[in-house]
Amino acid sequence: MTAFYAGSAAVAAIVLAATFGQFVAAADGPAPARVHFAGCVKPGVEHSCLIIESGGKTYNVTSGKGLKVGQFAAGTGVPGGMSYCQQGEVLTDIVLDTPQPPHAGCPQ
Repeated sequence: MTAFYAGSAAVAAIVLAATFGQFVAAADGPAPARVHFAGCVKPGVEHSCLIIESGGKTYNVTSGKGLKVGQFAAGTGVPGGMSYCQQGEVLTDIVLDTPQPPHAGCPQ
């Protein structure tokens, strides 16, 4: 009787792995595409939100470390994050270009 239960558990584990394994594999897919942005950091419509207008799009760069209104910033980020800012495509995992490219000054 014990062998029957052990065998049934093994079969159930194999069936579950075969059934749900495709979903786990899909979650481990390729890394999301990064987008490049370059422009002056501006205040968003919500308090403490930061945006950059670049290439005809508005990006929410609030998650970028050390960014301040009035500075120029260029870098990459992963689109698709969530934010309370209600403005622009939210970027996460922001990496600034080093060194920053030459640019005209930003209005303060």
